[in-house]
Amino acid sequence: MKQIFIIITLTLMSCQPHLKQQNNQMNQISLIPQPKLLKHLDGNFDLKSIKYIVLRNGREEERRTAEFLQKYLMPITPLSITDFSSISLNNDVNYFIISLDEGSDIPDEGYELKIESGKSIEITASSFPGLFYGYQTFRQLCPIELEKGEKPVNTQIPNCYIKDAPAFGYRGMHLDVSRHFFDIEFVKTYIDMIAFHKMNVFHWHLTDDNGWRIEIKKYPELTVKSAWRVDRTKEPWREQTPIQPGEKATYGGFYTQDEIREVINYADDRGIMVIPEIEMPGHTSEVFAAYPELSCKGDIIPVNPGSYWPNVDIFCAGNEEVFTFLENVLEEVIELFPAPYVHIGGDEAEKTYWETCPKCQKRIQDEGLKNEHELQSYFIKRIEKFLLSNNKKLVGWDEILEGGLAKTATVMSWRGMKGGIESAKAGHDVIMCPITHCYFDYEQGDSETSLENIGEFGVTTLKEAYSFNPIPDELNENEAKYVLGGQANLWTEFVQTPARAQYQILPRMTALSEVLWSGPGKHSYDNFYNRLRYLLNRFDVMEWTHAPGSFVVTIQAEENVGADFKVILSSEKPNEEIRYTLDGGIPSSKSSLYTSPFDVSKTTTIKAAIFINNKSGVISEKTFYNHKARGKRIKYVTQYNQKYPGNGHITLTDGLTGSDYHNDGYWLGWEGNDLDVIIDLEKIEAISKISMGFLEAQQSWIFLPTELVISFSTNGDLFESNQSLQLSDGNRNDDPVRKILVIDNLQQSAQFVRVQAISRKICPDWHKGAGGKVWIFSDEIVIE
Repeated sequence: MKQIFIIITLTLMSCQPHLKQQNNQMNQISLIPQPKLLKHLDGNFDLKSIKYIVLRNGREEERRTAEFLQKYLMPITPLSITDFSSISLNNDVNYFIISLDEGSDIPDEGYELKIESGKSIEITASSFPGLFYGYQTFRQLCPIELEKGEKPVNTQIPNCYIKDAPAFGYRGMHLDVSRHFFDIEFVKTYIDMIAFHKMNVFHWHLTDDNGWRIEIKKYPELTVKSAWRVDRTKEPWREQTPIQPGEKATYGGFYTQDEIREVINYADDRGIMVIPEIEMPGHTSEVFAAYPELSCKGDIIPVNPGSYWPNVDIFCAGNEEVFTFLENVLEEVIELFPAPYVHIGGDEAEKTYWETCPKCQKRIQDEGLKNEHELQSYFIKRIEKFLLSNNKKLVGWDEILEGGLAKTATVMSWRGMKGGIESAKAGHDVIMCPITHCYFDYEQGDSETSLENIGEFGVTTLKEAYSFNPIPDELNENEAKYVLGGQANLWTEFVQTPARAQYQILPRMTALSEVLWSGPGKHSYDNFYNRLRYLLNRFDVMEWTHAPGSFVVTIQAEENVGADFKVILSSEKPNEEIRYTLDGGIPSSKSSLYTSPFDVSKTTTIKAAIFINNKSGVISEKTFYNHKARGKRIKYVTQYNQKYPGNGHITLTDGLTGSDYHNDGYWLGWEGNDLDVIIDLEKIEAISKISMGFLEAQQSWIFLPTELVISFSTNGDLFESNQSLQLSDGNRNDDPVRKILVIDNLQQSAQFVRVQAISRKICPDWHKGAGGKVWIFSDEIVIE
């Protein structure tokens, strides 16, 4: 694997450009999330004119908000905080009034903000979070120099009236501190970022195979042995060498219980709930560095320095000591964390050792369970019962559905939306965080502008993050009520530093915050992006690192447009020029300027690029294939996995092909199953040739099928004249490559064509995922 070293230099803009941006912002009031109601009022309010911060009801919640405000406005003028009863309001004096009115009709977490020169500024809410979010909105209206504690030249802000409340009650951000440990100061900064975006949950992923990060007083060896691993930070994550004899584990760290309390209090001051995650039954091999007797094998396992997959070393479900250990751990966790939830993971628990472990097999027999999946369900339900007895609710990744869902569990649906849909239909609370939109460890742009990361697994652009809808169409109005909201996850395999963590989440976190606060589809992406440009300047002043985003042109076609393709070119950067060619040439500043969708009637290769100041971005290329099967109906005898849905059901007949990157949006994936589809050509056609694109990316568990079988029918019932092609693998673990398989000289007449790609089902013995399910990826079936 190549190691890529990129140095990012951040240069803060001078005050004058900021002032220019601020003046423009005063005219249009650019806020994110966009408020539900925003009324412009005439004139501007001078912040220098404020004389007092007034607590209307003398409430502690009002005072907490006032203290944030007092500190923020200090560079302009020192302000006293006083109770309403202590002063007589004077029409000649401007006040900043903080009002908690629990009897108002303002929804929980909602607020009203009124700024009116010659009178006052007032934030009114029915809860502390509402007051705090009103302050955050006010903050975006203020001069950005205040973010650095500097006195601004221009202290005018626009008069306005805002009434606002969130669409979803759960608006979360996750941080994995197991792969790489982040100190308390950055954790607080992360919480500040959550608060700034009016999000309200910090999901703290405290334990995993690469390190245990929380002090448990009853089990001190967890922080002595399980919190540390050998330092392999200079080696690629997936190729890090194991610990050597006599080598000391020096890389890692943990949070003391006092530090945990400090973080919880810091978050609570900002209206943020902290949910701890203690992984079980899988992703627990780090525990066996200290307590090997809790595994099925009983072997001491040094904490893994890098990738550990498949994670077969998991808690022994047949060992009573495991449940004693977990209950003792959870007792201390429960005492520390006041949140009503405890996340227990539950994902990716490879049950290989359970299948041969005498204790686990005895547990299956004694409890009358059918298999290891039901054993996992037994494990989860037993932990759930313990949590409920301590007035806590269990949260887990969607694998906790396997074998039967615990009665009161809340499901975090990450492998697409399917698990969330199933849970909501069964009456269980759901938090949506699908890998397609909410995994912020994925690349957010083309490799030329992104840092090296987990991009081999996916790209989630800013535009895709903004398109996220936590409520699937499959849910009716009553079922949709079980979707509490959504969350973005930051896994840190490739994220070693705070700056890198910020780079990964910004500005995609900004996009997600508006989706979860305002509701999906309330505003256009272009509208959001135009507002974002102002906010990025604020991030620069705050020294929050953010990614430049994608400079790639997306080349797509509308569905069901007859014989021609209706080609659409777009990017995540509105208002920038897109230029393109249709003859295979490289786009230049003199090439055709894209202004609206255009038609292509024959097989054509389109190349396109963004042009900024006459300089080209990355060149995108897409060939549109016009063939007999394009746009025709297709039946999926075996369904593709929703984790890799391509462009939906038309993917194999839309005339578009994928690249050698499996998450480019043009591939369908089948996991551990054959590809089996039937194409209806709508009339009997003469067929001479069929070609099909497959991806081979063995390092990502994607293999070619072992055999391709084509059969034909005139009525859709009886298929005959089978044609087959035996396939062999490329070199082991080569770079990903798209391969075209061709069967020609067919001389067939048929209306229906059945295509079957036979899977090897599991990874071969030589593969790092030996025994795990393989994938088949296909992008297009071309029939000529």
